[in-house]
Amino acid sequence: MIKIVKINNNFGFKKNSQNLKTENGNILFVKRKKHAELIVREYLTGVKSKDPNSLTNLTLFSCNLSKDEIEQIKKKIIELLNFDILLFRFFDENELLKIMEKEFDPFISKFEKLFDCNLEKIFSIVHSSNIKNLSFKSYLDKLDIFKLTTLFKLSSLTKSVILSYFFINKKINYKTLYKLTNLEYNYQQKRWGVVDEQLSMNEDFIKIIKNISFFFKNIS
Repeated sequence: MIKIVKINNNFGFKKNSQNLKTENGNILFVKRKKHAELIVREYLTGVKSKDPNSLTNLTLFSCNLSKDEIEQIKKKIIELLNFDILLFRFFDENELLKIMEKEFDPFISKFEKLFDCNLEKIFSIVHSSNIKNLSFKSYLDKLDIFKLTTLFKLSSLTKSVILSYFFINKKINYKTLYKLTNLEYNYQQKRWGVVDEQLSMNEDFIKIIKNISFFFKNIS
């Protein structure tokens, strides 16, 4: 039997009087009781999900992080920001560029003002950028392991740190996040039609976003 126990202001888990720990030996804990109850429910089913984006596996991923791994994740997020999908503008279709300008530029501008930075739009496949954004790095330093995991997973999936940031700050929902990160694909789909293989990929994409969104809902 797994018991939920209070650890300071958090909730941990005990089995046979022993704290449940991650592979790295870190104590498994969460911040909300409902989150803890969902973890216990998944454990009691006796079936460990192979989905790395399930509630339990994202929780384990977060709690298992070492200090070095946390710093590596922050570095990766900043690298992804340099090539954020919102910045890509090397398209021939003027109509698509106008749509991007309308849909993306307000988010870019807000992000730049929030973190006092200038993000370079990408007009060529050959592009080099290295934004040393101390303000954004400071923001990342303040995130707890669960929000950092959410931002990292979403940024890696959508290729947009900017939109993922607005998601975890509850300015957009997962449906808007999906729609905007697939803007170019949806535009091409209207022109050329839908490919069955792409439909399957879209379903997987939506499923992952929903799972990460569910995790985020239970940590915030």
